[in-house]
Formats: sequence, structure tokens, C-alpha cells
Amino acid sequence: MDGSCPLLLPSFGEKDSSEREAPYSSQKVGLYRPTSDAIDLGYHTLDNNVCRSTSSSAVISVPIRQQILLQQKCIYVTDLCQLDDTLLLKIFSWLSTRDLCSVAQTCRRLWEIAWHPSLWKEVEIRYPQNATAALNALTRRGCHTYIRRLILEGAVGLAGIFAQLPFLNLTSLVLRHSRRVTDTNVTAILDNCIHLKELDLTGCINVTRACSRITTLQLQSLDLSDCHGMEDSGLVLTLSRMPHLACLYLRRCARITDASLIAIASYCGNLRQLSVSDCVKITDYGVRELAARLGPSLRYFSVGKCDRVSDAGLLVVARHCYKLRYLNARGCEALSDSATLALARGCPRLRALDIGKCDIGDATLEALSTGCPNLKKLSLCGCERVTDAGLEALAYYVRGLRQLNIGECPRVTWVGYRAVKRYCRRCIIEHTNPGFSS
Repeated sequence: MDGSCPLLLPSFGEKDSSEREAPYSSQKVGLYRPTSDAIDLGYHTLDNNVCRSTSSSAVISVPIRQQILLQQKCIYVTDLCQLDDTLLLKIFSWLSTRDLCSVAQTCRRLWEIAWHPSLWKEVEIRYPQNATAALNALTRRGCHTYIRRLILEGAVGLAGIFAQLPFLNLTSLVLRHSRRVTDTNVTAILDNCIHLKELDLTGCINVTRACSRITTLQLQSLDLSDCHGMEDSGLVLTLSRMPHLACLYLRRCARITDASLIAIASYCGNLRQLSVSDCVKITDYGVRELAARLGPSLRYFSVGKCDRVSDAGLLVVARHCYKLRYLNARGCEALSDSATLALARGCPRLRALDIGKCDIGDATLEALSTGCPNLKKLSLCGCERVTDAGLEALAYYVRGLRQLNIGECPRVTWVGYRAVKRYCRRCIIEHTNPGFSS
């Protein structure tokens, strides 16, 4: 290839490259060239510094027979088509769906390799109008049975594709913002993709339930965020056949109430992650029932902007969910120091905590400094009672802190900021004070 360094590759005992590639048209395809600031991967070890030396005293004579043997062991490849099929498959396995389609348009040989079924385990289609055509093309080449992860963002016209084709190995399906997907489509997907473990229906506004004719589904992760038509009845029907569900996300499903939380606790005993952020009808009653039933299995819990959740609900969380790793209570303005003190004592494994815009002060930070020594992320955005004294105590004891948000904290000055920078050297501090240096 003009202007590029040849790749030094070991011979596999094949015939001459010109004889081997006779049936195919040879075309030059651009290879990746690392920039000057790229990470050194050790390719310099292929260079023979002795042979490139210009000093006559440093030249070492090599026998002619040894030179011939070295030339037989190595071949210099300047064309992508001269590479072995196995090596090309390994290279193409790093390409995205769009890049594979581009490579397939270069020549006949690369077209055949790019359409090898083993390269189509993960497919991503981001053009809505081409989703059905792309799936039909994969089907004609027999690749649909090899797909394990399929991403179709904004897809349209999927009414019959999943009902007609058995995606036997599909384990993950993402249909974000596919506004034409309906309950019938979801039922067809769950009926035909029997090994499906992850389903993302974020932004599918016409979906009100995710049901199947199969008695027990193997689904482990379900994302129904921004499914504004989802109600308690549809969610209860959905969860009744998903006993293995471990992750459930219901962000901005404004119609669900405490009845949904009770159903979650009843049907999904192994649930580890739950988000009901911006679900304004959720109250302390539902949080108490959920925490009491799930207990230590819950590791991730988000009730951000659920303004009806207060100390009464989170006190039960602190008592039962002692293995909690992540808690988001941002915008729960009824939350005070009494609940956060209980969380610091009852949940010592907390790694990330968001209590922005809550009515908490330095007492919370002092409790976190002794109760949660492994805290990595903390958001105090909008906590007007937090002062420098609380930050100094937190920074001194929790030196592994990696991310801190103190935006809109008017009582935090340069003293508290400097204490965090001094003790938590790897911490990234987000703030809104122009007087703080980054």
C-alpha cells in the first residue's frame, strides 16, 4: 500500500499469493494507521535495528543460507486481500455493522468474508427506514440464527419480521424509540425469541405490557423507561411471567403507583436493580413494602424526583437493604438527616449516593465518612445546608472518593473545596462557583 508500512506476517505454508488470489480482483483497502500520540502496542519489536544501522562497524554479516530461510518464513503483505481468510475473520470481528457493510462493497472475496455468519453475532441498525430491509438481507444469507444482540433504534415496520423468523440465539434486543412497536409486536418477540434475556423498550410509547404465551420467560433485564402508556395492570401482567428478572427500569412511567412496587416484590424475588425515577405517584408505602420483601437482594435503587418519598420509606430501606450499592434520592425534598444517618449506618457497602436537593446538612456527611468508607460517587447538588466542615470530615475519611458534585451549595467555600482536593487526589469535583479552580 502506497505510503504505509508493510505488515510482517508469518507464512502459513500456503501457495504464492498471486496464485492463491487469482480468482479475485485485487483492490487496496485502507488500513488503520496509529497517530503519533497513539498507545504504543509494541509493534517496534518487529524492526531489526541492527540491519538498519548506518555504521559500518555495527553491521553483522548474515550467511546467505540463513537469509534465504528468513525470507521463506516471512512474507510482506501490501494488500488486504492477500491475508489469510482466518486472519481476515479475526480483523473483521472488530468492525461495526456499518463498517462490515462498507467492506463488503469492495471486492468479491471481502464480500464473502464480511458475510460470514460468525461476524454477525451483534447487529446494530440506526436507520429506521432500513431496519426491515436489513433484517431480510440477513435472513437471506442465513445470518439471523447467529445473532445474539440486536439493536434497532427508531425502527419501523417490524410487524411481521419477528413473527416469521426464529431468532434462536438472540439473547439481547434493543428497540429504543421505536414508536410503531405495539403490544402485539412485543408478544411475537417474546414467543419466538425463547432465549431472550435482555429487552430494552425505552421510548416505545405504544407499549402498555410485555406478555407472552410462554408460561415462564427467561428474561433477566427489562427496560420500560419512557413507556408513558404503562399502567399498573399492564405491569402486573408483564411481571407475572418473569420470575428470573434481575434488572427493571421504569423511569418516567408516570402512571404506575405503589401497586406496581408491591407486584414487583411479589413476582421478582431476585430483583437486584430497580429504577422508578420520575414516577411521581410512588409513595413511602410502596417503598416500604418493596424494601421489606426484597431485603438484601436489592443492590441498585433509584427514586429520584419521587417527591412523595420521605424519611419513612428510606428508613425501611436502610433497615432491610444492607447490601445496597447505589441509591438515587435526588429531588426527594422531604428527605432529612434522620434518613441519611440511618442509611450511612445500615448500608455500609454504598458506592454511589445522590441526595441532591434534599434537606440534609453536615451531620449526613459526618455519618457517611465513618459509615461508608468505600463511597466513590456523591452528589450534593442543591444541598444548601452543607458547609466546609462537613466536606472536610468526608474528605479526610473517604479518601477513595472519585466524583463529587457540590453545585449550588452556597455555604461551601474555597476551604471545603481545597480539603477535598488535598485528601481525595483523584476526585473530580463538579461545582458552580467560578472562584474554584478546576
